Amino acid sequence: MSPISIDQITLTGSERRELTRLTRAGRTGQRLAMRAAIVLAAAVGESNAQIARSLQLCEDTVRTWRRRWLAVPGVASLGDAKRTGRRPKFTAVQLVRVKALAGTPPAEVRLRLSRWSCPELARHAASDGLCASISAATVCRWLSEDALKPWQYQTWIVITDPDFTAKAHQALDLYDRKWEGKPLGRNDYVISADEKTSIQAAAAATPHCRTARPARWGSITTTTAAAP
Repeated sequence: MSPISIDQITLTGSERRELTRLTRAGRTGQRLAMRAAIVLAAAVGESNAQIARSLQLCEDTVRTWRRRWLAVPGVASLGDAKRTGRRPKFTAVQLVRVKALAGTPPAEVRLRLSRWSCPELARHAASDGLCASISAATVCRWLSEDALKPWQYQTWIVITDPDFTAKAHQALDLYDRKWEGKPLGRNDYVISADEKTSIQAAAAATPHCRTARPARWGSITTTTAAAP
């Protein structure tokens, strides 16, 4: 009679049925099904090397879950242990609220700012109770995840004249090389004498935020010459 290994697993009928169910159930997680298969194979006397080869695992993984079952028999021992890392400082709700604040004009929250910056967002999020405290670096990282840049604005031309299309009809026809409903000939040319696209508007017709001026850097070069 061969000696019984100290790592030999003996299962009850209910344990065997439950482990078999876990390996066959479609909703069982892959890791849990794999661990149940290890225990079932160990219960029929297979060695760690045999189990590792049949399940395409390393022997250390097989050894770990065999010993886990021997130490605490039961399906509960096949679950993942609780992680001991530090709990997240911010919740998903706080993250979403800070991002929503970044998309809100500062005037709507009674701040005299033309646009948001990460330090201002962090300061207002803390003062408004969105979170106890938050750094500007954290706000910057969150906004970068969605490519949000509330300190940048894009402007465009706004047409306010309701008769704009009718007034521009002749010009639009010329762009399409038509005049009075007839196409222009090969030798007909359109010359524009009053179109000045390079001139910017002196004042905006709609409210807008001032754009920040980039810093100008200058350098001074001193040249010396030796006397002959």
